[in-house]
Amino acid sequence: MTKGRYINLGNKKAGFDRFFNLLWALVTREIKGQYRRSFLGPAWALLQPLFYMVIFTFVRGVLKISSEGIPYVLFTYSALVPWTFFSNAVARCGPSVIQNAGVVKKMALPRIVFPTAAVVTSLFDLLMSGIILIGMMFWFHIRVGWSLIWLPVLVLLMALLALGVGMVIAAFGTYKRDIVFATPFLMQFWLLATPIMYPLGSVPERWQKLYMLNPMVGLIEGFRGALIKGAVPDLNLIFFSLLGIAMVWTIVWPVFRSMSQYFADVL
Repeated sequence: MTKGRYINLGNKKAGFDRFFNLLWALVTREIKGQYRRSFLGPAWALLQPLFYMVIFTFVRGVLKISSEGIPYVLFTYSALVPWTFFSNAVARCGPSVIQNAGVVKKMALPRIVFPTAAVVTSLFDLLMSGIILIGMMFWFHIRVGWSLIWLPVLVLLMALLALGVGMVIAAFGTYKRDIVFATPFLMQFWLLATPIMYPLGSVPERWQKLYMLNPMVGLIEGFRGALIKGAVPDLNLIFFSLLGIAMVWTIVWPVFRSMSQYFADVL
């Protein structure tokens, strides 16, 4: 088994140009092909968070879940929009190398381009579902403030976390497809362990430190707070999220680099 080495691109600028050209081509192809021959087309990006919102609203009627004074449909949907982006990004990363087997075998580009394209493509879902969220905010007369400037930062952090998690799934999933098939189950458990259908305050205080080790806790709370409550994200929660993201990348990056050398041979 031979290692697939990256070709000499001449200089760094040429390497970056080639990387971003391929990234753009992959993202464009994915967005165009994603809803091809689909009756609803891009509307599918709206249905997933709306479906969860309806389910959570029904469950809330049974369990009497608090929404901290915010209309519950807005409380859940404002968290489901970023969660859907994160979840879809991770799910698309898993098979991203397998789906581009032809490119992997022919070109010796950094393999990270494939999960990166999956994450960037998922931004389209974020924009689409965000349209409904903006409409809901107008309906419920939600005032926005300077806290909105935090949203790009929070989305960037979610993208980094999704890419980190997605890379390890893509790496192991290229060798064993079972990892890719198991990803939806992982994301379902992760959703329940994140304050989307319930507020952070409903978690028992003795468990909150452990609970906040989930990096999505601070990011979801920050997104909902900045958008709906007009509040600056809790910096303690953001610190825990940054710590979690750093830990993910510290573990994942060397693993992905090592395993990616043999993708062409495995495929």
